[in-house]
Amino acid sequence: MQWLNSPYPLLQNAKYKWLFALLSGIFVFVFLIVFQPFGAAQSISYKYVFLAGFGVSVFLGVATTYFILPGLFRKFFNPEKWTIAKEILLQFCCILIISAFNSLHNYNWWRTIDLYHNFFIFLKITASIGIFPIIGLIFYKERKLSKRNIERARLLSNQLSPSRVEETITVQIQDESVKASPLVMLLSDFLYAQSEGNYITIYYLDGSTLTHKLIRLSLKQLEIQVEHLSQIKRCHRSYLINTQHIMAIDGNARSLNIHLDNVATSIPVSRSFSKADFY
Repeated sequence: MQWLNSPYPLLQNAKYKWLFALLSGIFVFVFLIVFQPFGAAQSISYKYVFLAGFGVSVFLGVATTYFILPGLFRKFFNPEKWTIAKEILLQFCCILIISAFNSLHNYNWWRTIDLYHNFFIFLKITASIGIFPIIGLIFYKERKLSKRNIERARLLSNQLSPSRVEETITVQIQDESVKASPLVMLLSDFLYAQSEGNYITIYYLDGSTLTHKLIRLSLKQLEIQVEHLSQIKRCHRSYLINTQHIMAIDGNARSLNIHLDNVATSIPVSRSFSKADFY
């Protein structure tokens, strides 16, 4: 159960989604021609056109899974909360969708068959072929990515220098509204900022208490306001952090994570954040 709840990367790049769908379709078409399983060896008119239809069905099934489902269930497809269990569920959905496309293709070719019975036959075939490679690939990918990110986290952690807290430098953050008073604090009190649509939440210390304030401002605009402060850096598309407060860095299959002092939650790190950012 703990393994199922482990972090896992969600495929988000559109180019790789299309490539994965295309290669999956081509693989199935070639597989059917070479090995001719499940009655594919029988002689029928336009045999290769018929078999190519299953490749197209797989392509459409994978494309539907990775492009349409994330659009319909945006909250579920949160890449920062994606786990192995969600990835397995996604792959089972993919099997269901591919089975539906395959059964429709087969029914369109042989109208005398029962569509619903045909669907369950293809579901059984698709699941029996795909279940073990899917689980094996997920297990292998999770282990490989975890190992890579843990090693990267170790290398980055070795670059951490002793905290150099400036007690006299201040941070001034101006809301989009010029009428609003700017939020002013010592640099040593600023911890991080998190983007939330058209707003950002500033997390800072008020004495020894962790405090936060929601401000109407984009993270990019905030980045421009504090660009003169080398200690404040963007570590992720949704986060700016004060590198003076970094305590540790660890990694998992999905990403690297930064731990700041006085902050209970970890902060994700994008691939663009490198050891050079600690100097």
